[in-house]
Amino acid sequence: MRLRSVLIALALVCPCATYAQVPPVAAPDQAALLKASDPQLAANKKLVFDMYRAIIQAGRTDLAPRYFTEGYIQHNPNVATGRDALVAYIRQTRPVRPIEPAISFPVISIMAEGDMVMVAVVNYAPDPENPGKKYASTHFDLYRIENGKIA
Repeated sequence: MRLRSVLIALALVCPCATYAQVPPVAAPDQAALLKASDPQLAANKKLVFDMYRAIIQAGRTDLAPRYFTEGYIQHNPNVATGRDALVAYIRQTRPVRPIEPAISFPVISIMAEGDMVMVAVVNYAPDPENPGKKYASTHFDLYRIENGKIA
């Protein structure tokens, strides 16, 4: 028991990086991720999927009122709360592109429960132990749906 406590403590304070032995893998069919037995959950997933393609990926801020409430609450510390602040951030950080039929990020899963939709994607970051190489991890975005829009 004492050894296990020491190992846990070392793991918590160790400055060394540790990586998963198996990297996350994208789902082979994004359209299949939009299915749900509950039509409302399927609609919520589709809303977030379409928003990702139009706003995040294509930079089409003119479509923001279709996807976001005016009082949209942002939890990213780099972006202020409110739809207008999100629009300003998107305009500053990405060019306008055509809306593609799928999300260009490697999507692992799109999950919905109640009024929440979570998108999990593969995220690649520089590997501090292997300069010039990257490692894969999972990035999650969680959205709350209110009256058919992301709130």
